[in-house]
Amino acid sequence: MSSVLTLPAIIPVRNAADEQLAVAARASVPLQAARRLADWFGDQPVDAELGWRSASAQRDAAMAVGLVTADEPVTGETIRLLHWLFAVAFHAGYVHLSDDHDQIYRCGELADGTVRSDQEIIADWTRALDALYGHGLEHVLPEGVSPAPLDFEGIGNYPIFKLVEQHGSASIAAVSAMIAERAAEGMTPSAGRAKWRTWTAEHGDPTGPFLRLAAEFGVVAIDGSTVAITPLAASAVIREAGAKTEMMPPSAEMTARQLIICKLGLSAGAYAEERQAWLATRDPAEAVSSLLAVASDAAADGNFAYLTAAVEIAAGIQGDTEAAWRSATGLPGIRPYAVAELNRRAGRNPQRNPLPGLEPGPCDAVTIASDAVLACYAAWSGADTAAELARVVRQAAAPASEAALFEQMWRSRHAASVRALKVIGQAHPDKKIAKAARAAVVKATSAAALLRSVHWRQCPDARRASVTASRSASGAAPLFQVSVSWSKIVSWEDRLLRGRGLLAPAADARRRPARWSPAASAGAPG
Repeated sequence: MSSVLTLPAIIPVRNAADEQLAVAARASVPLQAARRLADWFGDQPVDAELGWRSASAQRDAAMAVGLVTADEPVTGETIRLLHWLFAVAFHAGYVHLSDDHDQIYRCGELADGTVRSDQEIIADWTRALDALYGHGLEHVLPEGVSPAPLDFEGIGNYPIFKLVEQHGSASIAAVSAMIAERAAEGMTPSAGRAKWRTWTAEHGDPTGPFLRLAAEFGVVAIDGSTVAITPLAASAVIREAGAKTEMMPPSAEMTARQLIICKLGLSAGAYAEERQAWLATRDPAEAVSSLLAVASDAAADGNFAYLTAAVEIAAGIQGDTEAAWRSATGLPGIRPYAVAELNRRAGRNPQRNPLPGLEPGPCDAVTIASDAVLACYAAWSGADTAAELARVVRQAAAPASEAALFEQMWRSRHAASVRALKVIGQAHPDKKIAKAARAAVVKATSAAALLRSVHWRQCPDARRASVTASRSASGAAPLFQVSVSWSKIVSWEDRLLRGRGLLAPAADARRRPARWSPAASAGAPG
């Protein structure tokens, strides 16, 4: 099983003040107890065997940190809690061990009950997280229970980092799946799921106890069946992961690009608040125009996530925005989306009765589908994204089948469409649909190889196109003035592909031929 993390390319942040983070760090129950334990050790070196591991020492320590009273017995569970608090104190830097582990020292900075500054307590808490990461899941396992064949050692960081990947929140069931994925790493997916079900059926799911421990630590907040990472933990994880962040101004001052970053990097609820505040200070047409301008730049850069996010935000803006959408029909890469949106708003079917002048191009549907697939892949994060990929493909294919969409995609001969087919073939959860996508990739590859081998020698129109387009690209003439009938080239190509069995004559005779772009041909060999 895989345990790859995919954090947002840019995480939008509005950092809480150090004072607020320090308050949260000081409220951490394990960190408070770890400090009491460190103070119990005192300033003089303590013999680890006699002053810590002996029964009398452990009773004194348990009473000092508040685990038991003078009348209560020290149980095995008490000892487990002491060991856990020692791990927290050690990772926080409150206690140290000698090289031979025979003596325990309290940190000199804690002498005389010194109060930690805001920055110091935040740093202490961040270091102490390693105890939760390394030992948290093992600590919550029932006493005496073996984790085998699963492995819970050192995996506590994974569900916490995954929460950041999920824009800060997830269901408890989703967190359980995260822990299961990591605990069964190295197994096949089916074997891992089977081992997890067997183990948890016998010993219980450790997710609940682990999340309660993390909540005590100040890492997460639990609200019913939902878990959210705290600002203190998010700040620590982002720093540790080395993720790229962008400081967001007040919502009303954000640019369209920053709003897109919020959509891609925040939870749905947090993004909705940002969007509402951003739109409240803008004319709807202005907002749409600024978003579609960013979308056009993203299309040119091949940034499919930004492209599709910008179009989705713009399409959801109410008000008088028709002029903005019509203006966008001239933006590179945006015309297919603008045509589709304007027809949708007019209640028209773009294939059957489009608005005059807003007829979709022969490859518009393929372009939109390919962009959506590649945007989905750019934000890949496991099973949830696989389900989203399946939804995107089904929506793009409707009302026809996925196989019909794949045929259109490979016949379009667009590089992005072939890339999208490869993604579907590798990642679609339906094996039959994935296999159909892979078959389409094979057809596209075979067709491209065949056309490269004979195209430029045997098709006069293509030779003229290559020469004319090359001159245009070098400045001899505008590219749009290339006087070649591309339909002739496509017709010639289709006859060649049918002759090699790559196209079905009956089906293709009823279908409008796809067109090659002059820009794509400009670099072809003469």
